[in-house]
Amino acid sequence: MSHHHDHALPQPPAPIRMPTSARNVAVLLVLLGLGTLAWAFQAGRPELAWSSYLIGAYYTLALGVFGALWISVQHLGRGVWSVTMRRVPEAMTSWLLPGGLLALAVGLGAPYLYHWSHVEAVAQDELLQHKSPFLNTTMFYVLMSVCLGAWVLLARAITGNSRRQDQEGGIELTRRNGVLSAVFVIVFALSISVVGFYLLMSLEPHWFSTMFAVLLFTDALQTGTAFVALVVGYLILRGDFSGFVTRNHLHSLGKMVFATTGFWAYIALCQFLLIWYANIPEETVYYIRRWENGWQPYLLLLPVVKFLVPFIFMVPRCCKREPQPLMMASAWLLFAQLWELYMMVAPAVGHGESAAHGHLPCVEFTVGVGFLAAFYLLFAYCLGRHGAVPLKDPALQESLEYHPA
Repeated sequence: MSHHHDHALPQPPAPIRMPTSARNVAVLLVLLGLGTLAWAFQAGRPELAWSSYLIGAYYTLALGVFGALWISVQHLGRGVWSVTMRRVPEAMTSWLLPGGLLALAVGLGAPYLYHWSHVEAVAQDELLQHKSPFLNTTMFYVLMSVCLGAWVLLARAITGNSRRQDQEGGIELTRRNGVLSAVFVIVFALSISVVGFYLLMSLEPHWFSTMFAVLLFTDALQTGTAFVALVVGYLILRGDFSGFVTRNHLHSLGKMVFATTGFWAYIALCQFLLIWYANIPEETVYYIRRWENGWQPYLLLLPVVKFLVPFIFMVPRCCKREPQPLMMASAWLLFAQLWELYMMVAPAVGHGESAAHGHLPCVEFTVGVGFLAAFYLLFAYCLGRHGAVPLKDPALQESLEYHPA
């Protein structure tokens, strides 16, 4: 491979600057989301406000941690093909600190979201008493802080080494990131369960599912890959990656988006079938609750929105290789993730006679899009602060010559 390194590199791209118009739109969407959230509180609907906040906070947090997961998996799998687009997932990790703090703030809304936060409810419920050493506000803040802190520290170490390599070069920093990536993958595998269980699964503390953590991982994988594909496709169209990211790179990225869509359907179906044929009340309550009180059409739309539409659309080769159709599919999947989180959170709000009823997700989606716009603003700022391509990565030349099998 040494003879490859004699080839001249393309003209190094300038730091990436996102359009001012996109920034202005994002600012307006953030303000709209904040205004909608404030309206929900002022209208005396704190359950709606906090459930909308939870959807947006978890959605963007998952995008941020996926950036670190992407980099780690590529390091461990020797995925040199993605070296030239690595700055995109690196910029995604910038959300982990503010996003983690926003996720911790969900604890302030615990009385409106989590049945286990009510002392009188725990006193009358044997199962909640059994779970109380884990399901209490103190442990919520402690374990969430530990998990989110580990994500932030490891992500910063990995991205810091990558950016130092832009000045120092050499392979030593790549090796260090290989070790850190192995640590991060292990930490992520353990901590995504804790974070997901506290924020989402404990909305229904009587419910059991051994597949839920896997489903959350699949969600992060599908949505995060779609976000990377959307940004990379746009930057290719604009010419920012000229000579560094080709249709070959985009094709592999498109295949990943396509594969994760099928993977999500497989895991979601596994969870449903395990619950269906076991027919245990502690498990079936999840789907029963989303079948009653007007939620049925929203639930039935979920597999159509998140699997059927994007899967059929992406079957042709051109939809995985050309920027425009890949961007369309990726944008659709970002919307689909909002829909799934809406189905996870909204029907679980309230208990007994005060249980939530099916409704159009106007408030939830407006607040969620506001969170996504805030994520984009920080992402775009961090993307433009560093070189568009890691020019001194030892695997850069091999990445430039990449041709998928």
